Amino acid sequence: MNRIEIKEKAKELVKENFKDFWKGYLIVIAISILCSFAIELLFERGSIIYNCLTLVASFFTSTLSVGFYLFILKMVRGKDYVKEDIFKYIGNILPIAAISILTMVFVFLWSILLIIPGIIAALGFSMVLYIYADNSDLTPMDYLSQSKEMMQGYKWDYFVFMLSFIGWILLCGITLGIALIWVVPYVSFAETIYYDELKKVKELEAKEKI
Repeated sequence: MNRIEIKEKAKELVKENFKDFWKGYLIVIAISILCSFAIELLFERGSIIYNCLTLVASFFTSTLSVGFYLFILKMVRGKDYVKEDIFKYIGNILPIAAISILTMVFVFLWSILLIIPGIIAALGFSMVLYIYADNSDLTPMDYLSQSKEMMQGYKWDYFVFMLSFIGWILLCGITLGIALIWVVPYVSFAETIYYDELKKVKELEAKEKI
């Protein structure tokens, strides 16, 4: 995985799709804020109903996040994309919630041992929602298994890749968040390209084994 090439491609994609990226991203943010605001307005904070609805809202916004992954995956792959892609998985709240819960449970269980095993587990499951955006016909455990298999031999590489953005994150702090306008799409495209390139590598490795 060539980190320099991935980042250069990400920068080009930001230039080409800057407005469309933010149009899609703001849809997800706006709906998330509206859900939170409605719950805050209608129910007492800390009540059972409030907590339950907050949890449901988080799973609902997760479906939008998966749709947004599909949205930018199409940009990365040079395919036609529409804002409606973001809403494609709204009806799939249960499987997406199951994937999220299973991921949190497994990462938590590994974290009980030590912090490092927890981090390794989190890295192993880091591609589950991208995989779901690519194929929504599997079982929740299948996504976790496929993510672990995909990240086999690449956890450290991906960890270093993500660490390489620390300078950009610090820049966001220095500029009081102004740099986020560029950094958010840049990092999002870079992560998506990493997934797409890793998928190609794994598919090639699988063919070579046959």
